[in-house]
Amino acid sequence: MSIGFSKTFGFEREILSKALKEFEKNPILSRSEVMSKLGVGGQKAEATVLWLGKLGLRNNKERCLTTLGSFLLKYDPYLQRNTTLWLLHYQLASNPDAEVWYLLTNKFLPNQSNFTFDSAIQFLASKGIRTSSDKHLRADVSIFLRSFISESALGETEFIKIQGEAKRNVAQNRFYKNPPLNLSPYPVAYAIFDQKMKKFPNLTTVTIDELLTEDGNAGRVFSLTRRRLEEILRLLSSHQFGHLIDLSTTAGLDQVGLRFREQPIEILEMGYINKF
Repeated sequence: MSIGFSKTFGFEREILSKALKEFEKNPILSRSEVMSKLGVGGQKAEATVLWLGKLGLRNNKERCLTTLGSFLLKYDPYLQRNTTLWLLHYQLASNPDAEVWYLLTNKFLPNQSNFTFDSAIQFLASKGIRTSSDKHLRADVSIFLRSFISESALGETEFIKIQGEAKRNVAQNRFYKNPPLNLSPYPVAYAIFDQKMKKFPNLTTVTIDELLTEDGNAGRVFSLTRRRLEEILRLLSSHQFGHLIDLSTTAGLDQVGLRFREQPIEILEMGYINKF
């Protein structure tokens, strides 16, 4: 398990962006060099490198940037665009090794409209992750929630919001899941085809129900309703989006034909080039 991998250091786009740039210049920076380049202490330097690994932006074992890490440096080096924010959320929410992010997104949030810090903790404890009093678990849940209410992290997605007046102590707030109205179709398409490539590379069709309910897939990760997912799928089947899919929703069918045959990252490239 990787509970506590961040050593209580939260998701910070600015420092992650800076770290990516430094690793592009020198992929094998030592810990002391990371500390010097980022201007942080040893614990935060280590946590930043681990964040990059969980996000799939750096292969920490092979000590090199991933294709996605290099891609973002080219198209959004400051990690500011809305599509990038949703993409980074997808990277964590589809990664079982980022347990808190994965379980809260795929298992907890689909059954919630509003919730508390303690209800999230109790859910994870019920899954045998750790005890509800475990400080590392509580820190990770706090980081998850703070990420979505902080403008320096993923706040602009408005995916999770505070209900009522915000309290400084994150654990004292009540939260609600907000429909992702600002979600571009491109990260949704990327998620669908990325999941296909990783799990079922020879798959040619999938059902809408599967997209909605499979852990790590678009419906779960972005908390889409069936109606909203169908709206996005219709766009992805249109000429505007290059007919990435075929969609059949008549006569009781809900089949999605996976037409796109190239690498999923090329879908993202379309979105960044078209500034969508």
